[in-house]
Amino acid sequence: MNRRLLCAVAAISALLMATGLFAVDRPLAEWVRASGFEQARVFADGLAALDTLAGMHAWFWLAAIVTLAIGLGGLLWRRRARWPRALLAAGTVQCLCIGTMILGKGFFGRLRPQQVLENGDWAHLWFNGGGSFPSGHSAFYFGLLLPLAAATPVRWLRVLLLAIPSYAVLARIDLAKHFLSDVSASALMAALYALLVAMLARRWLPAPGPG
Repeated sequence: MNRRLLCAVAAISALLMATGLFAVDRPLAEWVRASGFEQARVFADGLAALDTLAGMHAWFWLAAIVTLAIGLGGLLWRRRARWPRALLAAGTVQCLCIGTMILGKGFFGRLRPQQVLENGDWAHLWFNGGGSFPSGHSAFYFGLLLPLAAATPVRWLRVLLLAIPSYAVLARIDLAKHFLSDVSASALMAALYALLVAMLARRWLPAPGPG
């Protein structure tokens, strides 16, 4: 895996999470609400279609299980091939992200932007039975696609694999489902888990060459 890419994503995500928590989360949510762009069709309809294609509407764990199954089958079929190992890494990272995200939501209980904007009580944002932090969509898409982006040597494919989760998290912010820090926390989590998997699997998933 390209550990330089994963470290860069981790650093950017950590910075955005800190910026959101300490300065930007509330004003950004209020600006989106006042801008008239909240619930924009390009995000509402586009994300709904993406979620359907990714299997999120069927079962949240479906993509990870399918990815792991294909990776395992490919490894048995072509032991020396690179792509099965990349799929196994991606499925593993996504499972770790989803599991951690579920635990985090239950622990932090953060209200979603739309809930806080409607009740106006910004003093009781955390530990209030909400499910905003960390973001499930960010954990799902970054958990699956970030390891694949780090494993591919093809530049345009790497950009595409990073663009999809970036679009998904922008959509969740626009739909008032998440704060900036929510989606950034899950992206950070995906990068850290991918680095851990890359470290453990460096012998059978080497860093890609220049692409």
